[in-house]
Amino acid sequence: MKILFRVLSVFTFLAFIGATALAQDLTLKGRSVLELNMGVWGGSKVSNTIGTTGIQSTANTSSFAAGILYAYGLQEGVAVTLSAGVLTAGASSNVGIYGINQQASSVIPLLLGIRYYVPSPEPDARIRPFISVAVGSYIAFEASNSVGMTVLQESHTESAFGGRAGVGVDLYVNNHFKFVANAGYNLMTDFSTPVAARMNYNGGEFSLGVGFAF
Repeated sequence: MKILFRVLSVFTFLAFIGATALAQDLTLKGRSVLELNMGVWGGSKVSNTIGTTGIQSTANTSSFAAGILYAYGLQEGVAVTLSAGVLTAGASSNVGIYGINQQASSVIPLLLGIRYYVPSPEPDARIRPFISVAVGSYIAFEASNSVGMTVLQESHTESAFGGRAGVGVDLYVNNHFKFVANAGYNLMTDFSTPVAARMNYNGGEFSLGVGFAF
């Protein structure tokens, strides 16, 4: 997370520097755009439970989401996208009469999609609202270890099909640098087994980011 924050800060600084450059016609057809985004996902959970078997503590950092997106302009108002990110990450521990159990998990969406700018922008438009749709795999990683009479370590990976629909806006500072705001909803099929006590990670998402067109 710190690395992503630093990269976003560098991109923001470069964007302001670039704003002082000589203005150029802004056209994105046939060009590539690389975006870095950070935001929140609506599903955070932090809890502590004391029961007959011990103390259980759960902290899902699912309020944090981050990702990287590549877009290629097929037309001035249409771009194909490929994205990867971290939708949620969590950790839990359980201290009981039988020992200590710890678990960590994360969900990584890998999505291929398309972004439509509405209305279709003029080549020199700096503000570009869009709608987006993407589908692909939501890959879950989970690892656990138990320390008691014996030491046991387990891990598993699985994937589920899903997609994301959203709206947003690009604000181009100049011909290369932009800021972007995104809001969307993730919808996916259930995992075969629960990941951090959830069968799926459906929910809303909001992010802010910066981008570079080349």
